[in-house]
Amino acid sequence: MTFNRLDLSNQHIFISGAGGAIGSAAARACAMLGATLTLSDLSSPEEIAQELRANGCTARPLALDNCDRHEVTRQVNGLLPLDALIDCSGFYRQGEWNADDDSWDDLLAQTLTVNVRGPVNLVRAVLPGMIARRSGRIVLIGSLAARTGGTSLTVEPAYAASKGALHTLVRYFARQVAAHGVVVNAVAPGPILTPMLRAAHKSLSAAEYPMERLGEPEEIGWPAAFLASRAATFMTGTVIDANGGIAFS
Repeated sequence: MTFNRLDLSNQHIFISGAGGAIGSAAARACAMLGATLTLSDLSSPEEIAQELRANGCTARPLALDNCDRHEVTRQVNGLLPLDALIDCSGFYRQGEWNADDDSWDDLLAQTLTVNVRGPVNLVRAVLPGMIARRSGRIVLIGSLAARTGGTSLTVEPAYAASKGALHTLVRYFARQVAAHGVVVNAVAPGPILTPMLRAAHKSLSAAEYPMERLGEPEEIGWPAAFLASRAATFMTGTVIDANGGIAFS
């Protein structure tokens, strides 16, 4: 009998964006599977770290700006070795793409910086150690918006574009490192009950969706934990849809 590949005991997992709804859900899932966790966010995610430690998990909180490449590299080098990375960081703000002023241009730059450059910085930082050990799992969080342009006409186009870029990067990175024992995958959530969703939709009727409800953060956290486990070592370049049947790839 082989070992339980979903068991994350003795696995060190770095979760970025752990202070958010999906990041904290991923942290809880990984903790329940026995992982040792380093949890980062723009502000140190003390609350979720304390919660997990109270339940017997080893969880270290860390303040980190993913957009600062040199700081990301420095901090990640202090965490090695890492078995898996789950990046749940993200940025969303509403704007008018055809506004007469430059406000949307600034919004586009900020969205791409956080949602594209941030994950790239993290991947660049963790890959050397994973390649050297010939083992590693990288999990990014995409979006249904990357496939459909958004769940409604009010979704910000900069956000949809940034997540489309992220899906492409998943496939690019996966091809680059497949021969080194490292896999790169993503989860693409549909409408999940998070503060980001509320920012994107001022009014939202769950009845219009196939399951007639919105998703819960843990319904993304658990797929992310699966992809970070040794159960997913032959999956790479995959974007798992978790959207309640709204769209199929």
